[in-house]
Amino acid sequence: MNDERTFGQRLRETRMGAGYSQSDLEEISGIPKARLSRYENGHVAPSIQTLERLARALRVSEAALLGDERAILEDFFNVLHERGVRIESTDQARTLANAVADMYFAMQRAAEAQGLTGERDERDERDERDERDGALSSTIAPFRDWAGAAD
Repeated sequence: MNDERTFGQRLRETRMGAGYSQSDLEEISGIPKARLSRYENGHVAPSIQTLERLARALRVSEAALLGDERAILEDFFNVLHERGVRIESTDQARTLANAVADMYFAMQRAAEAQGLTGERDERDERDERDERDGALSSTIAPFRDWAGAAD
């Protein structure tokens, strides 16, 4: 990940995305509004303890505020957790990761195929849809076994 934004920009975007004003964040975190403004404008950087308080108040990880690549993985796993997916073993984690990778590459191939041909007829679209459905079906098969084992 190449996050060109500064800490202050990420802090401001996260705060605004959460629907908080600086006054709201001051109340939640206990960090004075003037200092929040200095962080957001890039005049100073927070201490590790303050970073932790900000992350807790905004309900994000420190990595997300710092622009660390781990934030992407945390978001991925948070979505899975919110959707009720529980990964209880490394085997399940590997199965899920491989399936996601297979779906990613299948979608990428379909997008490339769509971009390579200018004019498309219904038969081309139907063939691609069938191919994509077949790839997806074979990708999902291990999940059926996994889901049955998890019950």
